[in-house]
Amino acid sequence: MWKNIVTAAWICVCVITTSSFALAAEDTETPQWKVRAELSYTNSSGNTSNQALASKLGIKREEALNRYYINGSALRTESDNEETSNRWLADGRYERVIHDRLYGLFEAYYIKDKYSGYDYRYGLGPGVGYDIIKTDAHSLKGILSLLYSHDRYSEGPEKSDDYFSGKAGIKYEWRIMKDLTFREDAYYLFSLNDADQYFLNSETAIEVKLSDMLSLGVSYIIAYQNEPPSPEIDDTDKIFMTSLIVDF
Repeated sequence: MWKNIVTAAWICVCVITTSSFALAAEDTETPQWKVRAELSYTNSSGNTSNQALASKLGIKREEALNRYYINGSALRTESDNEETSNRWLADGRYERVIHDRLYGLFEAYYIKDKYSGYDYRYGLGPGVGYDIIKTDAHSLKGILSLLYSHDRYSEGPEKSDDYFSGKAGIKYEWRIMKDLTFREDAYYLFSLNDADQYFLNSETAIEVKLSDMLSLGVSYIIAYQNEPPSPEIDDTDKIFMTSLIVDF
């Protein structure tokens, strides 16, 4: 049954891609690529000494019909001079407007996170999205995707796993004031083969604009996996960061 679903999903992507060429003449806008860079660092001392360094890079281009997003991030933490986390993430997404607020998409991700029990994880596949709320003050997007996923384990009895997965995500932005913005980015990734194998990620942030290019942000990130590769691995990672943000 899942093979039929995957085949149908891929056919939808082909249809959307074909229609993009037919409608390309309508997309006359030529917006520039936009770049956002973030750098975060925390250092605490006392009974234990803790350090965390994180960086993020986001590149996007949003045309009338086509939208492109490329993101990368890195996180490294130490406790008493011993490394406790080392996580790298890269993802990309292409969106094509189908009608008004409805759009098709294709996305891919790659994650390297050995302290969570994985040498690496990757996935790719098609999906659909909808602009649920789209006003000057509020923006809420909902996304559903069907992905092929591969996990390569660094811990536990199994070496790797290949499976089809579903992904449901939301992206919310609230412009509270001219220079103050609240953001929430969350997703639920679950295996279609094993109901106990799923991941929950949430990033909550508030940003204060200091100038046209500079902003200061605080964020709280939660990464949860219901079924870690080894019982010795914690199922939840939490981190609070303060970031300097530069928009180009």
